[in-house]
Amino acid sequence: MSEYATQLSVVLVNELFGELPSQVFQTLAFNGRLSYSGLVHHSHFSPIEIKHSLSILIQQQLVSWYDPDNLGQAFYEANLENSYVLVRSGKYVELLKDRFGDAASGLISDITVLGHVRIGDLTKTYFPSVDERGPLSEIIASNSSPQSGDKQTVRPGDDAGEAVHTIDELHSVIGDLLGAGLLCLIHASYFRSSADNLAEAEHAVPRDGSIKSKKQQEATWELDMQQKLEDWKYGSKSEIQGLTQSLQHKKRTLEGDQDGLPPKKRKIAHSRSESSQQKTTDREPASSGWLDHNLVVRVNHEKLKIIIRNQQLVALAEESIGTSTSNVYAELLQAAEPQLRKCKNELHIADDDPEIELTTLPQVSTEDLKTIKNLTLDPSSLSNTLGKVDPSQVDLGKLLHKPKKPKKRRKSDQSEAAEASVEGSASSDESDKISNQSESEGDRTPDTTPDTTPKINGATTPSDSLRQHLLLLADQPQRFLIPVPRTKTNLEKWAIPYHDLSKTLLHNAIISITVSRFGPLAGRLIRILAANDNTTKLDEKMLVLLSLIPQKQMRTLLHSMHRAGHIELQEIPKDGSQRRPGMTLFYWFFDPERCRKRMLQETYKTMTRLIQRARVEREAVRGTVEKAERTDVVGREEELLGEEEWTALNEWKEKEERIWGEVGRLDELVAILRDF
Repeated sequence: MSEYATQLSVVLVNELFGELPSQVFQTLAFNGRLSYSGLVHHSHFSPIEIKHSLSILIQQQLVSWYDPDNLGQAFYEANLENSYVLVRSGKYVELLKDRFGDAASGLISDITVLGHVRIGDLTKTYFPSVDERGPLSEIIASNSSPQSGDKQTVRPGDDAGEAVHTIDELHSVIGDLLGAGLLCLIHASYFRSSADNLAEAEHAVPRDGSIKSKKQQEATWELDMQQKLEDWKYGSKSEIQGLTQSLQHKKRTLEGDQDGLPPKKRKIAHSRSESSQQKTTDREPASSGWLDHNLVVRVNHEKLKIIIRNQQLVALAEESIGTSTSNVYAELLQAAEPQLRKCKNELHIADDDPEIELTTLPQVSTEDLKTIKNLTLDPSSLSNTLGKVDPSQVDLGKLLHKPKKPKKRRKSDQSEAAEASVEGSASSDESDKISNQSESEGDRTPDTTPDTTPKINGATTPSDSLRQHLLLLADQPQRFLIPVPRTKTNLEKWAIPYHDLSKTLLHNAIISITVSRFGPLAGRLIRILAANDNTTKLDEKMLVLLSLIPQKQMRTLLHSMHRAGHIELQEIPKDGSQRRPGMTLFYWFFDPERCRKRMLQETYKTMTRLIQRARVEREAVRGTVEKAERTDVVGREEELLGEEEWTALNEWKEKEERIWGEVGRLDELVAILRDF
């Protein structure tokens, strides 16, 4: 990790966990892997303070530890990648609230605060006994800031607006999140670094001696090792599938037993189940709830990155096509989420490599999309968004199939047909011409009929409307989808080229930043240099000719962009021995990888400065803020604070909102530059 990324991580840890853990984290970040004695030597803190800080950092997986020989001599290492996740904790909660509800988003918020948690401890925290509360309640309550003046006990889940009422309901929400991949089980590899996990996997995975070819044996061993690492990190698919199936079976059994009872007995059984859950909360038996209380879960940040990427792709589709088609695309991307475990390094298909099959990409069939309630609820919601031409007058289905024997057409006929395809109602004269023309074309191509070819305008079934939106997505220059033809054994499917779409998002982000810094002419230069897969190298004369920019302005612009790292310069001497300016050719080119890294470091630096600025602004009104956060003042600030204090507090809140809002927008840029 770079210097700016390390500074940002230290600032985030200091902002959320205090100065002592941030100093220990900073010592590990700048000194690398250290033992406990080495950490005491470099940090100059007491052993008790270091142990307390390490317990907090390990709980949040901000520090990895490893004991290679199991002799009690552990080594500690800062996890800079996980430290950046602290910026997105609030965004994750808002992201899941719309899809899974307030209870699930509140549960994700609590688990994020705790780092990882045992289900038994989480159950005790949500349903404490009369005499004592769970040990995690104080941790969650200390990270929850009350927003009202009522003196109420902070209960997990209440901050999300919907508390979980029963243990079975809590376990049901956890099971849904496990099935969706948003929660995953903890393995010992969770506390180790990636290099240590790789060393452990090399010892755990045996080599297949039955394969004679050494090259094939090595390739098979590497694939098995990667699969082992993924199972350690996310949990094996069979384990998660068995857990979710067991949950569904218990849920169906419970609902089936109660549905078969008369109303009076069902009410008595429900009251008995609630009373039994209240009695068994203290002793925590294995029969209370549906999940094993010894399971330890954590938030799967990779799955949340996938959801964030889907949001960016849906926004791109809405900007390129429209709202209705982007809604269809959002449902398709959501249906493909179970097929993905990682956000980056997904397999992709190349235009010049036909050997890579479409099966390597995530695919969703049209039949799967028909079962989505949001699409099948109102058939007219999709069919009315593609055009308003009367289908009895114009059949654009012929555009999807080429005629067997095409004949030359007059220019007047072509212009009339083009005018007929324009959205709107045609006049009476145009209607006669279009109908006569369609009849004559029907005689020439009798094999193409409106019954077998879906119309783009005027579709009458939800299936046709849905398929037309998907065809529109596949026909865009961005290649949102790749159609997989229907066969005798397979249904029609749609592949999602995530790799190519991520490149499109990156290119758009680079263009946007360049235009905001240097103006629209700089964006024009980037587009010219980025043509032909970023292999174009042009001199100044050719750039002036292609971009239509004056030479003086061109030189100033190229120099500024080169200093900022947006474009690169290559010098080629004509004679090969001397590098005189008059005998040297200067070629400008665009390297997206270098530009991406430069922009990422600048974004890290900007986020660090913003958080530090927020801290300085807070110190200026520290006394007023601390007074407003007192429990007897919360909710009565305007009444108990003075006029000057009230004005200073409002100004500080406005500044803090603007600063953290800008940090959130920069985080979206980091996701495009780094995570996708």
